[in-house]
Amino acid sequence: MIRSWRIWIAVSACLCLALAGVVALSAFALRLDRADRQARESAAREENARLALWRLDSDLLPLVARESAVAPEAYRPVSAARGVLDSKLRPMPEGEALLASPLLAPLPEHVLLHFQVAPDGTVSSPQVVEPGLRESVGATLPASEQAALEARLGKLRGLLGGTDLRRALSEPPPRVRRHEPKVRYESTLAEISQVAKNVSEFSARSRSASQALRGVSSSNSNSYEDNLQRAPVRRQREDETAMKALWVGDTLLLGRRVWLDGREYIQGCWLDWPALRTWLVGQIVDLLPSAMLEPVAGRPTHGDGRMLAALPVRLVLGQVPEGGYGAASISSLPVVLTVAWSGVLLAGAAVVALLVGVVALSERRGAFVSAVTHELRTPLTTFRMYTEMLAAGMVPDEARRQEYFDILHREAERLSHLVENVLAYARIERGRAPARLEPVDVRSMVGRMEERLAQRAAQADMELCVDVPAGVAVLTDPSAVEQVLFNLVDNASKYAAPAVDRRIHVEVERRRGRVGLAVRDHGPGVDAVTARRLFEPFSKSVQTAAKTAPGVGLGLALCRRLARSMKADLRHERVAEGGARFVLWLPPRAKSTLRGF
Repeated sequence: MIRSWRIWIAVSACLCLALAGVVALSAFALRLDRADRQARESAAREENARLALWRLDSDLLPLVARESAVAPEAYRPVSAARGVLDSKLRPMPEGEALLASPLLAPLPEHVLLHFQVAPDGTVSSPQVVEPGLRESVGATLPASEQAALEARLGKLRGLLGGTDLRRALSEPPPRVRRHEPKVRYESTLAEISQVAKNVSEFSARSRSASQALRGVSSSNSNSYEDNLQRAPVRRQREDETAMKALWVGDTLLLGRRVWLDGREYIQGCWLDWPALRTWLVGQIVDLLPSAMLEPVAGRPTHGDGRMLAALPVRLVLGQVPEGGYGAASISSLPVVLTVAWSGVLLAGAAVVALLVGVVALSERRGAFVSAVTHELRTPLTTFRMYTEMLAAGMVPDEARRQEYFDILHREAERLSHLVENVLAYARIERGRAPARLEPVDVRSMVGRMEERLAQRAAQADMELCVDVPAGVAVLTDPSAVEQVLFNLVDNASKYAAPAVDRRIHVEVERRRGRVGLAVRDHGPGVDAVTARRLFEPFSKSVQTAAKTAPGVGLGLALCRRLARSMKADLRHERVAEGGARFVLWLPPRAKSTLRGF
């Protein structure tokens, strides 16, 4: 017989290999899922960034286009009106009619000051004029606002004092590279495609911004609506350049070069960058909650996909919000792995449970074969020895010969009982022993088998005491009950043989609507360890049989199977006075009575 520890080592090795394979597959799947999730989140982040850049440039284009639409003459407080007629519809001489600058109106949102740099470097502003001029054109301001404008002009003069605006405005805008961008060898195809998309979109946004800077825009290009009604929508003139944004320190300016009367001027406005930045970030908070805008001084990097086209500002995405960007971070792999691992563990548990059952059955069968071999060898040895002696005429005494015949008969009965038990158990295991239930009287049923039970007790020098009152009816199989009671009396005869009290009791009791046939002896009883395996088949080894009583450990298992096949049950009960007590609980008839109880 293969030792069980070898089987367990082999099965454990197979299970460990299977688990290692599942762990490796799970780790590989998790790595792939993590990479896929990161790629999807990166794609979602880049898509949000592109949408945010388009939104920012779209929001900035009206501001830039509005400033581009301001006529060069508007940067002077007053300018000569051309094509003006008097009350008689006659042209007025040039210089007699003056036109106030529309920039004298209150400043638009996000603009701190308009300025003009003369050829000699003098910095002036159409908003900083004599109070009388404002009163004459009806554009008066509170003294505090006028003082604030003058302070800003003074600060701007200081900033522009050491800056070469002409050179800064003369630099051409950065051109986007058309060839494939350089990427790392380790870059994925998604990263390469993403860089190419950023370059392409920056080029498209730059073209849109250039058109707006040249004044090619919708009717919203009118400057300051009602305040600039006299400045019609116009295209960029040949004597001026496009409006360009640049940084002077931490100050954001919009500026252009114009030529008036053959002389070059620089005109532009000072933008309120803190307020403008707050407003722009608020426009994209739904797309990029942690986004920031940072200034880009000097010439920006070629093909920088995060650059705004309208302003020298770069979009910084900030930290990724918890949970990623929406559905891109959702994965069903944990659920799949949970189901897979549950299946693997259940399969492993099933294999272990099956193996435990197979090993236990193998051990019980081995013990059964060993016990049956032992049980058969003893009577066969007796048969051979006594038959040889009788055949050879070695027993002349008639009394001795009769004694030998009785021994042979007793051993034959024991063999017959053993074979009968094994065959009955085999029939029950194969499901070929259907119980034939019939209503019977307990007293008459026990009376028919009392002689056989008493003979078995007498063979062990025991006394059978039957106490079964009449009038107790049950629904059962009498032959099965007889086999159960005989096995119980046989066990009592074997295991209670050393007892001083040689009685074996067969009695009836009733409990909770059921009728019980109890068999009790006065022997040593059953210890707790043995009681746990009493009803397991083939639970007795050869060594145990040699120490206690002969048998294969099948009797009680057979008795319980027989009892349950006829809707009854067999239980072992502890007795305070000592000994063993087994009760066969039988279902009563519908109208049975128990007289004398």
